[in-house]
Amino acid sequence: GDPATLECRFSGSKVLKAMWLKDGRELTSSHRYKVQSRDKSSVLKILSTEKSDSGEYTFEVSNDVGSSTYQTIKPSFTRRLEKMESIKGSFAHLECLVSGSLPISVLWYKDDKEIKSDEKHKCTFFENSAFLEISRLDSADSGGYTCIASNKAGDSNFDNAHLPLSSTEPPSILEKPESMDVLPGSKVQFNVLSSGTPPLTMKWFKDKKEILSSSDCSVIKDYNSTSLELFFAKTSDCGNYVCEIHNDVGSDVCQATLFVKEPPSFLEKPDKLSVVKLRENKHFECHVGGTPEIQVHWFRDGKEISRSDKYKMFFVKSVASLEIIGVDANDSGVYFCEARNEAGSESCSMELAVKEPPAFIGELTPVEVVKGSMTVFECQVSGTGPFEVTWHKDKKQIKTNKKHVIYEYGNVMSLKIQECDALDVGGYQCTVSNEVGSCSCSTTMSMKARPSFVKKMENASSVLGSVATFQCVVMGSPSLSVQWKKDENWILEDPKTERIFENNVATLRIPICEACHSGKYTCQVANEAGQDKCFATLMVQGVSLLDLNDDQV
Repeated sequence: GDPATLECRFSGSKVLKAMWLKDGRELTSSHRYKVQSRDKSSVLKILSTEKSDSGEYTFEVSNDVGSSTYQTIKPSFTRRLEKMESIKGSFAHLECLVSGSLPISVLWYKDDKEIKSDEKHKCTFFENSAFLEISRLDSADSGGYTCIASNKAGDSNFDNAHLPLSSTEPPSILEKPESMDVLPGSKVQFNVLSSGTPPLTMKWFKDKKEILSSSDCSVIKDYNSTSLELFFAKTSDCGNYVCEIHNDVGSDVCQATLFVKEPPSFLEKPDKLSVVKLRENKHFECHVGGTPEIQVHWFRDGKEISRSDKYKMFFVKSVASLEIIGVDANDSGVYFCEARNEAGSESCSMELAVKEPPAFIGELTPVEVVKGSMTVFECQVSGTGPFEVTWHKDKKQIKTNKKHVIYEYGNVMSLKIQECDALDVGGYQCTVSNEVGSCSCSTTMSMKARPSFVKKMENASSVLGSVATFQCVVMGSPSLSVQWKKDENWILEDPKTERIFENNVATLRIPICEACHSGKYTCQVANEAGQDKCFATLMVQGVSLLDLNDDQV
């Protein structure tokens, strides 16, 4: 499939006729061949070679006085091998140019011994150039090299060159540093031993940054060795350490890995204080970092907790957890989670407070007040303090001010209202809460009504010895008190006068009237809110029932 070119130069008197033949058959320009002839040269180009193109080609030139023919040309070197000097450990490249009729075979020899292509040697022949590449040169490669080219035209020509090796040897690392896993604070030393021609430049690197001696480390260099010492290893020293050694003719490099075991650390911790309701479950969880294997231990108030039906402990995928089943008051306290590995230990603390939600054991009661007076709402709760207490009137929160005083004493909550008036009448609510719950109770305040008469007593008349009765109906807020007057004097306890006050009906009864009972009577009803009065007169006539009976006799 590759193209091929044959060229022939000639001389002679014109007119010259040039012709190319293969196996006695003339070749002319076509889709496979291209023939170009000039005054003194002729070229045959095979555009795309095939297996059938192998064989002998003849060139014939003629004029009126004669002819001449030319067949395959034997190889010759148009550029010979040059003497070169190479360095141990590097590579050598030998090249020469060959002319002649194809096909040409090329062989390479070292000190009369043929060289075969292998991992160390690579022999190629391409476009009339013969190549020999030798890799990883050593002292055995020094010597004389010969290239021999041949074809069907006859004897081969040859070319030779001497390949001496330089006495300067590039660096080669003989002993490499070992990778290490160490504990924090450990002393670390990486050692490298090398060969090569001095002077050797030796450098250490971490993360592509050169390491120099400092308060943390020491870099030591000798004739053919170097060492890096870290005084106190820490987690930030983890990484790849590279040693580079070079001289004028080459370089070599090696590396080692350092891993400093990381002590445990808490990446996520529970809240410092957790409040949980009595008899609920509590779950603590910590996210732990550090180099495995890590052991986790739990403590409460300094005493280690063991796994049981009450305490469930897990450590899965770097998450340490403790679950307390059905907490009670005794579970309150300070808990510690401690993580340990070879590199050290770390702990974190959390406080658990087990609380009972508030509940009323003495609720608010309705109150009825007198305008301008002071009143107090009071209730009592059970549960775990401290409590947050809020008071509302008709759903509007009450704040402490000159009129309202909010206070609590132990588990008793109070609201004092000064100088009550009509605006204070309404519904009141007390809400008590803590971290685990809340409760509310409500009551009402009403204003006491002044007494008044629904039905007033009426004037009455009677005769001596008969019965006289005054009666009136009153209304007003309890407690109502009723008093009676005759003229300007209060009527005291007297067996001759009966006073009754039942179901808001006030009655004054005189069983046997006498002349002295005639006069003006007053009924006065009173409560804390005020009083009211009504009046009536009694007239006792002079004829008694006894006299009337005598006359009839």
